[in-house]
Amino acid sequence: MKNWLLLLVALLTFGLTAGAAPPKRKAASAKKPAVSASKRTAKQKYVSANSRYKQKRAVARGRGRGRSPQPVAVQRRSYGQPRPTDDRYMEIERALATRGYLQREPSSAWTPDCSEALKRFQKDQNLPPNGKLTSLSLIALGLGPKRDTSSVASSTPNP
Repeated sequence: MKNWLLLLVALLTFGLTAGAAPPKRKAASAKKPAVSASKRTAKQKYVSANSRYKQKRAVARGRGRGRSPQPVAVQRRSYGQPRPTDDRYMEIERALATRGYLQREPSSAWTPDCSEALKRFQKDQNLPPNGKLTSLSLIALGLGPKRDTSSVASSTPNP
């Protein structure tokens, strides 16, 4: 009997009565409860930091999600040696004509007969006869880089 009495007192103190429905629970909210920074796992810390980073980037770019960046006109860089000027072509043709390889008057247009004259000159100079204006061909024609030999001679000390 003592046990029944204790049970009845316990039920009354906890608000439970015989035949009463259990108390209703509150609906779970969509937001997760805040966890203190010390109790968060490494994965939770990574996810929250990553989402903050993405939000900052989206704001900095000024664009929303799903919008592709606008095309940007990029200036192409040209590689290799640039095309010689018309004056330079005239100078090369004049050098070929004075050496007897070009049979016509020099003009500023590089034509197939200029290439043939250059091939003959290259063959006579023991250069690869490809008809292309190379640095070795220009040097052999006397049109290579200009060197100031007087400054080199004056800079050497006399013993």
